[in-house]
Amino acid sequence: MANRAELESRIRHARRQHCLIEVVSLRLQYMDIWLRVYFENTPHQEARQQEFGRLLKQCLRLGLDKGLYDCIYKFNKDRVKAIHGYLVGVMKYDDLAEVIAESDGLSEKLVEFVLLNSGEPVTNEFEKQFHNRGESVRHMPSSLSHLRNREPI
Repeated sequence: MANRAELESRIRHARRQHCLIEVVSLRLQYMDIWLRVYFENTPHQEARQQEFGRLLKQCLRLGLDKGLYDCIYKFNKDRVKAIHGYLVGVMKYDDLAEVIAESDGLSEKLVEFVLLNSGEPVTNEFEKQFHNRGESVRHMPSSLSHLRNREPI
């Protein structure tokens, strides 16, 4: 949890220092966590895939918005090109700045979609509802306000 708490500051620091692969990598990890949240909180029969691209496709089948899927798919394709192709010349390092700029706000859109489209509402019968270890309760108005008003990570 401590690592998640410092994620925003780590990404901002990496951007200021022009550590572009770090920004892309941290952004992907953040999206991966939220895709897992969506998957686990949406009815499904199959086991969750570990690889990001496969998990993304599973989430599309479970109802992830197609436009959002397309944007995340493009970001992941560019990420793979950058991380696996930089040293062999597939992409110039400074081209990552465009990948980052194109994906600004994408994490926030994903989190908002997940918050609004998965899980279950908590009622005033909270104590009588069944809860699993690791579940979280969020105050939706403040969570959405935070996402909409912060700098993109």
